[in-house]
Amino acid sequence: MTATAPTQAPRLAAPPFTPPEPLVPTRRIETYEELVSHLHAAAKVEMCTIGPYLYAAYSIKTRGYSQWSPGIGALRTLLGIAVEEMLHLCLARNVLVGIGAGDRIRFCDANFVPTFPSDLPHRHPALPLALGPLSTDLVRRTFLEIEKPHKVPASDDLPAGQEVADGIVHKDGDVWEYATIGELYRRVIEGIKHLDGKGEIPWNKDGARGCQYNRGFWNEYGGGKPVIVTDQKTALQALNIIIDQGEGADPSKGTVPKNPNNPRPGLEEYTHFERFNRMLRHIEGIGIVDGTREAEVNIDSALAVEQTLATSPHLRDYEGLPIARPLALFNAAFTYMLRLLDQLYATPVADARWVNDPKRYHMERVFIAVMQGVLYPVAELLVSTPLPMKHARVGPPFEFYAFSTDPRDGDMRDQLIALCQQALPDFPQLGGDDGVLRQIDLLVPGLLPAA
Repeated sequence: MTATAPTQAPRLAAPPFTPPEPLVPTRRIETYEELVSHLHAAAKVEMCTIGPYLYAAYSIKTRGYSQWSPGIGALRTLLGIAVEEMLHLCLARNVLVGIGAGDRIRFCDANFVPTFPSDLPHRHPALPLALGPLSTDLVRRTFLEIEKPHKVPASDDLPAGQEVADGIVHKDGDVWEYATIGELYRRVIEGIKHLDGKGEIPWNKDGARGCQYNRGFWNEYGGGKPVIVTDQKTALQALNIIIDQGEGADPSKGTVPKNPNNPRPGLEEYTHFERFNRMLRHIEGIGIVDGTREAEVNIDSALAVEQTLATSPHLRDYEGLPIARPLALFNAAFTYMLRLLDQLYATPVADARWVNDPKRYHMERVFIAVMQGVLYPVAELLVSTPLPMKHARVGPPFEFYAFSTDPRDGDMRDQLIALCQQALPDFPQLGGDDGVLRQIDLLVPGLLPAA
C-alpha cells in the first residue's frame, strides 16, 4: 500500500475524558468512588514506570551481543520488568472492569500518558521520574525506590512532624500520602474486602469476562499472566500478582512464583526489587568485555551504555531536524498501541479461534507485534543516530501523539505508514523486506479508525 503524507488538518486529541476524583489516601477505603479512584491511580502509576524502564533498556549498546556472563543480564532484566509493568497496567484495568467501572479509564488519553520529567503519582517523599540512560545511580535513586517493599523504611529526609506508619506517610496525625506502591495496592485489597462485605461492589459478572485483556500475553523474560476479574477472589488474585512481582510478598525472600496463582516448585523469578538490587550489585551481566580482566565493564561503562543520550527528550526540541521524523513515528506507534488496548477492552470476545472472532484475535496479536516489530527497532534507530547537538543522541520520548481525524488521512495505520515514509529518505533502514515500514503495512487495515 502507498499512503500519502497527512494533510495539514488540525490534529485533535482523544475525546475528552474526566478521570475520577483526585486520590486522597485513607486508612480504609470507605466508598465505591474511593475504590475507583485508587484503581485509576494505580493504573496511572504503572503507566509512569514503563517509559523509564524501556528508555534505560534502549540505552544499552550491547543489545546484539551474546550475554556471556551468568545471570539474566541487564537488558533482559529491564525488558522483562517493563513487560510485566504492562501486565500490571492491564490487571489494574481488569479489576476496574470487574467492579463495573470499565468506562472510567482510558489509556490513549493525553491526560493519562505521563510526560517526563515528572513525579511518581501519589507517593511521598516525592520521587522524580525521568527518561535517562542506565546507570547505578538511576537504579539506586529511582528504580529501587519505585519497587521498594512496604516494610523498607521511607527516606530519612521526611520533614519534621512527619512519620511513616504501615506504609502511609502521616503529617500531624492526618494521612497524607503513600510511601510505597505496594501499600497503595494493599489499601485497594482492603477496600475491596470491606466494600464487598457490605454488598457495595456491583460486580460485572456477565459483561466483564468478554471485555478484559486475557490472551496474547507473552514475556520471555518474566512471568505472570492476565486474570479475568468477576468477583472478589479473582480481583485479589490480579492485585496480588502486581504486589508479588513488584516488591515481593515477602521482601526477605527475593523470589516469587512465575505464576503466583498457580505456584510450582522450581518455576520462580526474582521480584522487581530484587532484580534491580542484583543489577545494582553488577550481578547481572551487561554482555560485553573489553579484552582485559583488569577493567570491569558494567552498567556505568561507556562501552556498554550510551551515556550521551538526552534526558527526558521531547519531540518539540528536535523540530526541523531529520531525527524529528522517527521521533514522531515512535510517539505515534506508542499511542497506536495504547489505542489498540482501549479498543480491545471495548471489543467482546466470542471465541479464541480466528474463525469465530477475527477482530479480537487481530487486536491481541497486533499489540505484541507493534511492541516487537515497530517500537523496538525505531528506538534502536534513534539511540544509534549521532546528532549535531549537545547531547549526541536521543531516545524515544514516549509522548502522546494526536492523530489526524481528517478522513482524507486514513485510519491510524495509514498515518503510521505516512510517517514512516516521510522518514525513509534520511533513514532508509526503516524500509526493506522486513523493516519497520513492512511491519506497519502488515497491520490490519481499518482496525483502528483515527476518529
